[in-house]
Amino acid sequence: MRKSGKSLLDSVTGGVLLHRGGEASAYLLNVGGKPFVLKWYNDGFSFDENVVENVYKVHEPGLYRIEEWGRRDGTPYLIYEFVEGVVSDKLGQIPVAVALFALRQVTSTLASLRKQGVSHGDLNPANVIFSVERLNAERLKAAKTASGLRTVVIDCGIVGPGALAYAAPERFQGKKADEKSDLFSLGLLLYRWIAGEDLVQADGYEHFAEQMANVQNVNVTEKLYSTGAFNTPDGALLLSALEPLWAGLLRSDAAERVEDFDELDELLEIAISKAGHGEIALSSLVAQFAESYLENPENNSNVARKVPNVLEKDFPFMVRKKKNGLKWAILGILILILVLIVLLLSSGTMSFGIDATGDRLLKRSRNIEPSVESENVPDLKVDSLLLDLPMPSAE
Repeated sequence: MRKSGKSLLDSVTGGVLLHRGGEASAYLLNVGGKPFVLKWYNDGFSFDENVVENVYKVHEPGLYRIEEWGRRDGTPYLIYEFVEGVVSDKLGQIPVAVALFALRQVTSTLASLRKQGVSHGDLNPANVIFSVERLNAERLKAAKTASGLRTVVIDCGIVGPGALAYAAPERFQGKKADEKSDLFSLGLLLYRWIAGEDLVQADGYEHFAEQMANVQNVNVTEKLYSTGAFNTPDGALLLSALEPLWAGLLRSDAAERVEDFDELDELLEIAISKAGHGEIALSSLVAQFAESYLENPENNSNVARKVPNVLEKDFPFMVRKKKNGLKWAILGILILILVLIVLLLSSGTMSFGIDATGDRLLKRSRNIEPSVESENVPDLKVDSLLLDLPMPSAE
């Protein structure tokens, strides 16, 4: 579906595979020199069209912009804007203050979505992109950081529990995504950013479901300390700043989690004030992180891909060549004009010949003197009468 009615897929001039996943494959497209991402779903997978339609209506800086969705040759697909940046699952361990700062941005985006009746349903590191935004002075002040670090959430509306290592227990029971399930996923997302690894690791659907159902029994603080990343002078302070978040998010019973995104935002604000050592220190830390990981190609192997100029082999669909409507329209008009000219010329010549023949016949008939008696009527032969009459033109 696209509001203009013309599919972007029919204007693709280049495409390259970004990655293959269990749910879908992602391709970087060149459409008129502009980059887009195509999500081409695997057999048995699709998206929630109601969610996608609602997301399409939301204009939020922290949310990807959906351009088109539908089916091509029976396969569900979705096209969205290409977000230049680094997918967060490529970043490894992130400093605690930066992770909290980023999670607060994601929470704000999810709150805006929730106002439109949308829950994400598949929050995981692969669906959050870290980007550096160039801000003017007014926006810098509003963002409360000089770095311009921006998180962008992508891929809303999956049908199913999503990435199993980040799915809430109720999602394994077939329940739809809601604010509470997204809150649970945010807790697991925060742990991954800080620890550089998943909190819950299992083999298969049933094992993941069992682990998530008992996640409150995991001592998250102890696991973080065992990574060695908190053997610093402020390590104990950072761990204590995080504890209210684990208590409010990582609960198997949805009723025991924080009430909503607004309450989580309050907890994040408190945690940032402890872990960030003040606004100036936080701003400097976030800026340093952005420069080291997001802007330096030597430290970041996931730099933005160049827009492809050709389609790679095994592209998932055939690009339909655009028809030159104007060319055919002009050609059709010229043919029509030619046909009309021929008909007019033919009509004019035939009319002249028939009229001349009629005049000659009438003149001859007037020169004939009819007799009262039928036997005296001259025996006129039609063939002889018409010998010297002008014949209608064959043209």
